Amino acid sequence: MQMKQQARLTVQKMLFLCQDFVQDVWMGVKEIVKSFWASFRGREVLYPGPFGEVTAGADKNYPVDYSHLNIQGYAVGAKGLPEGVEPNPDTAIFPNVDTTTEYGWEKKVKMKVPVFTGALGSTEIARKNWEHFAVGAAISGITLVCGENVCGVDPELELTSDGKVKNSPEMDRRINTYKRFHEGWGEILVPDEC
Repeated sequence: MQMKQQARLTVQKMLFLCQDFVQDVWMGVKEIVKSFWASFRGREVLYPGPFGEVTAGADKNYPVDYSHLNIQGYAVGAKGLPEGVEPNPDTAIFPNVDTTTEYGWEKKVKMKVPVFTGALGSTEIARKNWEHFAVGAAISGITLVCGENVCGVDPELELTSDGKVKNSPEMDRRINTYKRFHEGWGEILVPDEC
């Protein structure tokens, strides 16, 4: 009789634990599905709130999410190693790989890493955090893209008589911040509309 009760208690504990696990998994699946559908809702995904305060998304604490999945890839060779270095697991390590590249036709622009930022223009978030973006891009050796609408929202903008930009202190600030930390890699791009 006592053995039967112990067995029944063990089964009940297992069912209780199983129920908790299923509930956690279900909550995670629900959140993943909600995130999937939210991805169709544009601004809510691109600009997490509060708008103008956040520059990036943050970690989420779901019971189960995609970070719990491991996708196992295959190593199929090593490219970008310096000449004379044999491609094998001991030499194909990050410090030995050359990620530099260049772009341009007549004037080549060298980059440490082939990365461009998105155009950072007239938003308040771009204005407030410009130093972080510009300095980070300059010392990383990547190309920073500054949106052309920066001049249009500059309260101190001066125009010529034919409507061209004569002076834009905000655009000057952005360009000079990048130039101050530029080390010869990458560049700052400003569309010619400004």
